[in-house]
Amino acid sequence: MINLSGRQRMLSQKITKLSLAISITNDSLQSDTYAVELEDAWETWKQSHDELEGAYRNNDYPALKLLFDELEVSFNEIDLAVGQLLKQNLSKDSTAIALNLETISENEPLFLSYMDQITFKLDELVNDKIDKLSRIQLTLLIITLVFIALEIFLVLRPKLAEADTNKSMHDNMLKMINQISDYAIIFLDKEGKIQNWNSGAERIHGYIGTEMIGHHIAVFSSAEDQASKKADKQLQVAKENGIATNEEWIVRKDKSGFWAKTTITAIYNIEGNHIGFGRVTQDLTEAKKTEQAKVLHAKNKELEEFTYIVSHDLKVPVRTISNYIEIIREDHESELSKELLRYINSIDKAAARMQALIHGLLDYSLLGKSPTLEPLNLNQTLKDVLEDLNSLIQAHDARISVGELPNLNVYPVEMRQLFQNLITNAIKFRKDDVAPVIRIEGHLVEGFWKFSVKDNGIGIEEKQFEKIFIIFQRATTESKFEGQGIGLANCKKITEMHGGRLWVESEPGIGSTFYFTISSNLS
Repeated sequence: MINLSGRQRMLSQKITKLSLAISITNDSLQSDTYAVELEDAWETWKQSHDELEGAYRNNDYPALKLLFDELEVSFNEIDLAVGQLLKQNLSKDSTAIALNLETISENEPLFLSYMDQITFKLDELVNDKIDKLSRIQLTLLIITLVFIALEIFLVLRPKLAEADTNKSMHDNMLKMINQISDYAIIFLDKEGKIQNWNSGAERIHGYIGTEMIGHHIAVFSSAEDQASKKADKQLQVAKENGIATNEEWIVRKDKSGFWAKTTITAIYNIEGNHIGFGRVTQDLTEAKKTEQAKVLHAKNKELEEFTYIVSHDLKVPVRTISNYIEIIREDHESELSKELLRYINSIDKAAARMQALIHGLLDYSLLGKSPTLEPLNLNQTLKDVLEDLNSLIQAHDARISVGELPNLNVYPVEMRQLFQNLITNAIKFRKDDVAPVIRIEGHLVEGFWKFSVKDNGIGIEEKQFEKIFIIFQRATTESKFEGQGIGLANCKKITEMHGGRLWVESEPGIGSTFYFTISSNLS
């Protein structure tokens, strides 16, 4: 599949080169030869795209599907323009050919960018599957054995209790389950209330003895999950499907949280009646830390190489293009036709956009390259940010209020940039003739500080909620909203550096609230 993506990349470049050749040649026969080659490349390119579409549409990765949706837009633009260019070559309509060449040239970089992102994502997913395979197999084996033991114990318990001769088997079964300390194993009744558990549950959840007997399993859920009745929904899924698995935050007795994998299975007696559930919880904290450390090391290495390429291999040629355009304007503008001047202006604008993108990429790649955690008073940080943005705030009569914020151990420069980007966006994406009203708050929630930046702006459609955090992606294409689609990607990267996450809740025409979490225990 990755090889197929590479072939698509080469074909799209060939299509652009042949389209350019048709546009600039004055030889009719040569133009027709180029057209034949273009048509062949175009047909092959479309066939390859159909093969890729089948593969990408039938996968379980939302991020990959989202990238392919964006790829499809640029593909359709190029496809339509090539078809029209070939028709116009027959009539030798040079003006129409030039317009379609411009469409192809504008969309080819987007197509290549999405193709590269898809290829990278595919490679990442393949490697991730290989790395996790042995760990998953081991976990599934343990969970399977545990649930076999649960089935035997819960189904045969009434009969075992009746016969003294089987008492030793009954006791041994309980002892075996109780001695598993790496997994929290909990028996629940039909309503999800705790009936019994093993020593692993005591160790992982922090409760002692029987103090949780009779409590609903939701007692271990976060406040958000309790409000949404997530535990009850999982029990219902297990009852309907036999099993329900999930990765989620679990809350200990001391209110600290940890990342865990939970597996719930429905238990039935010999007559087939539902009598309860078994739940196995695995603490994934250390595994997640190890995985994050490996990913961070790999990304740092990639970023070092990427930074070099951006700063040396891309910036110089783009600057050269801009310089030559300036020379042509100064020395030969009077000699150029209107059509050539239009081409030159298009090239100049494209070079300017490329320079902006390169600078944005460079800033993004340098985030977190060599950061140092420091204690920071976020109240003072917000005060400094608002002073820096004072001209923008005054220009749009923005009203900004800030709740009491904590002192945290964070990366100072990146944290300042995070707040500055979110506040700037809240002002930028305002409604016409409505002064921006922005509220910033922070609350401690289970080992994390949860911050919010709320505005009364134009809002965002739900289908755009994931897209806006991908680099170079924007929720709106309106020209009045300037930007390259890098700010929120930077914000997402900064929150991840702090062990948290970034998300948005919004309603078009009403406004948006951007939430992000920061670990309270960074060291």
